[in-house]
Amino acid sequence: MFGCDRYILIQEKFIDSLRMAQSRKKRFASPDYYRGAMRWMGVGVEFCLVIGLFCFIGYFLDKKEGTAPGWMIMGFFVGFSFMLYTMLKRAKKDEDEEAEREHNQPE
Repeated sequence: MFGCDRYILIQEKFIDSLRMAQSRKKRFASPDYYRGAMRWMGVGVEFCLVIGLFCFIGYFLDKKEGTAPGWMIMGFFVGFSFMLYTMLKRAKKDEDEEAEREHNQPE
């Protein structure tokens, strides 16, 4: 009796895991999923490039004025702050677009 109950429990868990895998496949098959992922990967690259650019400008100013790492550190914080603001603004915009898309979706 115990063996049969255990077999049924294992079988139910297996079926549940198959259902979860199918729903995961559907989510990953959606082009919206990859579009959003690629958009945020682009934001990450842009984040690094902008910080690097501001650090380079700070490095150039340090070389010109003879101040050790002062302008470079300022460049880092200015670039970081700018990109953090930009990222938060884009996240809010994406959130609003998603809410509008869900609102306009037929039931």
